[in-house]
Amino acid sequence: MRLTNITATAHPDGNRIDLAWSNPDFTEFGVRVVRREGTHPLTPDDGVVVVEGMFFLSATDRGLKGETVYYYTLFPFTQDDPHGPPTYDPDPHNRVSAMATAPYDFAGQMYALLPALYHRYDEALTSAADAGLAPADRGKGPLRRFLDLPGAQLDQMYSLTRAALGLYDLDRAPGNLLPLLAHWIGWETDYSLEVGAQRNEISFAPPIYQTIGLIPTVEATVKRITGWESQTKEFVHNVARTNQPERLNLWSMIRATGGSFGPPALASVNFVYDGRPTAVREADGTISLFYHTYRQHGWDIWTKKFVGGQWQASAPIVDQAGIDKNPYAALQGPRLWLIWENYDDTQPAADRKWRVKFRTRTTTGWDPISVFGDTATARRSPAAVVDNAGSLWLFWREQTAAGWRVRYKRQDGAPPLDNSNAFDLPLDGGQDPRVESDLYVLFHPTSASQRLWLFWARHDPGGPPGQSRWTIAYRIKQGLDPAAADWSVVRTLPKAAPDNHDREPCAVPAGANVELFWSSTRSGGWTLWNATLDTGTFNWGAARQLAATPYANRSPLAIDTGAGTLLTYRSNESLPHVSSVYGATRILDTRYGGTTTVDTRNAAKIALRGRFEDFQTYTCDAGRNGVRSNADRIARDTIGIYLTPTTTDPAEIAATTSRLAGVLGEFIPITERAVFITP
Repeated sequence: MRLTNITATAHPDGNRIDLAWSNPDFTEFGVRVVRREGTHPLTPDDGVVVVEGMFFLSATDRGLKGETVYYYTLFPFTQDDPHGPPTYDPDPHNRVSAMATAPYDFAGQMYALLPALYHRYDEALTSAADAGLAPADRGKGPLRRFLDLPGAQLDQMYSLTRAALGLYDLDRAPGNLLPLLAHWIGWETDYSLEVGAQRNEISFAPPIYQTIGLIPTVEATVKRITGWESQTKEFVHNVARTNQPERLNLWSMIRATGGSFGPPALASVNFVYDGRPTAVREADGTISLFYHTYRQHGWDIWTKKFVGGQWQASAPIVDQAGIDKNPYAALQGPRLWLIWENYDDTQPAADRKWRVKFRTRTTTGWDPISVFGDTATARRSPAAVVDNAGSLWLFWREQTAAGWRVRYKRQDGAPPLDNSNAFDLPLDGGQDPRVESDLYVLFHPTSASQRLWLFWARHDPGGPPGQSRWTIAYRIKQGLDPAAADWSVVRTLPKAAPDNHDREPCAVPAGANVELFWSSTRSGGWTLWNATLDTGTFNWGAARQLAATPYANRSPLAIDTGAGTLLTYRSNESLPHVSSVYGATRILDTRYGGTTTVDTRNAAKIALRGRFEDFQTYTCDAGRNGVRSNADRIARDTIGIYLTPTTTDPAEIAATTSRLAGVLGEFIPITERAVFITP
């Protein structure tokens, strides 16, 4: 029920507020008056009860603090059962506020300033027995009582003036002045909020303004204006750029012995565009991983450890000018070999060649970097493994007058490592084995007649006539005599379809057999696959896709941990981040997607079109006649607000979105534009 003519007035005596109201249904409804500081009471129990009862239209609230604003809510109620609880009938308009003033006794101070003669005659006229006077005035003369009239007003004026010093204080300012405080800093007041909530908004406004342009601030504004959940996306990473390949971060999955691979986990954001990491299992059971990554001065090689199921921090191991890529690590007893390819683009053009470099680590630390072989010959793509006799086998591609060929050697002891006693990978039935990329070498510990396995990728005819596709090939060396002509014929991994690409092989022993991991386009985009080869019949088991994903998963590396398999790989998967400013904000970093050719077979990637998770790239939306609409989203200056309305009414959604558009401009840079996407 709504009461009328509600007033709250500060009494001149100070520390007191008088309230009055009109009750349209005086005989049926009583009133409970509840008081609070800072904001109006919301329930009958939300504050101090000033008075409660039937048949009264005023109340006096005494004992208040001076220069303090008090907020009152009047709750009408009926009492059908005298012994039962009242039934309240609240109305949001039954509210009032006032500031209690403080007594400063200006009347007494003025009286004290008068000459003593005035005091003598005034006190002589004091009549303590005058029953018509208030008890507090019976000891005062007529003059003293007269000064109470202007003195009380001066008390109120002085009290109000002192209170004005705190009008900038959000905790003390009257609620009706809060919109003015908000206006000073350009904050739009939401009058539907309670006074306490308005105070909170104004207090948080400066930090929000300091973060203008940040996604958490945008989403906080959306939540405040609409009450809806939202996600914000920057479309700059969806604009096609010819110079932006996929940025592949390092990820990993773990498979316990006899189990299946668990969910992927980010291992490092040291990105590459191609190339596989390498790893060894140390004597203490930890995994040491080595990989190349791009730095400001070029490509370097970094390392990190996998300990107790967790990745440790990364650190550079080869940090120098030029290009250092495609490392390969092998553990030869206490000696760790790290071998990689290098291209020094700081040298004169005539001296620039791909070279293989290496360094070793023993108990005394890392040795200096050395060049493998002579510096006049170009060498690339090293691959190394240690056999059960403790010998290091090194394979590499070497440039000759007839083209690139694969050579190898066995190193029985410590450095120096040179290209003496090296052998050529023999022809395959008189034909070039065509080792083009992705060399990987495996030593099989349990096979007596299939000791060394060499895998690589090459182009074979596939797809439409005249085209080729990547194919995985392999051959086996039966014994460990590097001079023995015991290399098998070249075999290839069967394809699911002629137009598939298969490359980046990585093999591990699987009992007497071999388990192969590789990346393939069998499901449309590049994803990870594995299959087991029967080493007796050379028949391949069924190929299994390790994870169905729209992202490009490349360069798998399987590592035996002693308790299972650690699989590392490269992926351009978007990275989610939770904001430290606004905890409900989930930011999706899609910058790693790159600009790639559309593959109509990649249904998982195409299905993301138009969604928040879409990381595909498109040509820029310029609009029609230079005017862009809400549908023109793909642009460097556009952010998308993906709204989750709590209503299905199109008119209400449109009205709320329009109101949001009018406010959001204050919280995004002037160079940005926002578009709104609803289901």
